[in-house]
Amino acid sequence: MAKPFDATLNSLIDLRPGDWAGYFAHLTGIPSGPWDSLDTDLATTLQADRLFRINGPKPALLHLELEANHRLGAPRELLRYNTLIDHLHDLPVETVLVVLRPKALASDQNGLYTRTGVNGGVIAQFRYRVERVWERDVAYWLRGGIGLAPLALLTDEAGANLEGAFDRFNRCLLNSGADATTTTSVLGSSFVLCGRRYEHEQVAEMYRRLGMLLEDSTTYQALIREGRERGLTEGRLETAHSLLIRQGTKKFGPPTGAAANGLSAISDLSRLERIADRMLEATGWDDLLQTA
Repeated sequence: MAKPFDATLNSLIDLRPGDWAGYFAHLTGIPSGPWDSLDTDLATTLQADRLFRINGPKPALLHLELEANHRLGAPRELLRYNTLIDHLHDLPVETVLVVLRPKALASDQNGLYTRTGVNGGVIAQFRYRVERVWERDVAYWLRGGIGLAPLALLTDEAGANLEGAFDRFNRCLLNSGADATTTTSVLGSSFVLCGRRYEHEQVAEMYRRLGMLLEDSTTYQALIREGRERGLTEGRLETAHSLLIRQGTKKFGPPTGAAANGLSAISDLSRLERIADRMLEATGWDDLLQTA
């Protein structure tokens, strides 16, 4: 099922997938090497967030699941993913649950999932890594490249000094040598992600200050404005997608993988509003998504 802020996270990973593959492979102990992004459709109604093959001295698979909201039951799902990935590719699979904010950490997300039998005996144990983004320092995520740089703004260190963290984040973007399109996308994604931890006014003020600090650079000011506008648009899209998923699930039941993907692919806010208007009269997910 589509999750809030999936679009923002996926677009961020799509910008620099190598940053994510390389950094998290190192974190799990997978030997470094060339990487490939693999299909995440594991079954008819089951889709992983991200899957990479790392073609180092000992080829292995890296599975990333990103969590921004509190929910129980994720470890059991991770075991399902891990088993299916192993079956499909016949390679060692390292699974990382990337938790984006303290409020999203559930009590069962401790890195170990145990299945027991009717008499309490252990049937299977599954170990996975839990990466709590906020527990790292700002420098840790900035070292990962601009694909990971927005995560630096979600750390406890950034929360204690958001202005200082924004300044370091800004210098990371300036020193990256990235083109304008990539920089704008990273700014937009960072704006949306910060909305998961900070008040909107606080984030908007930080972006305004960035513009003032760079008032001699009209090009970068334009990037900041475009990034902020893109971030606001992405935030509205995420809210609309999340609301439609909740409403549709109450009426039709959980969407299939194809329906969830079809909904998340819609980037026209006006069309999403028309879909919401047809919710009561639609007969199912397929019918609903035929709304032009």
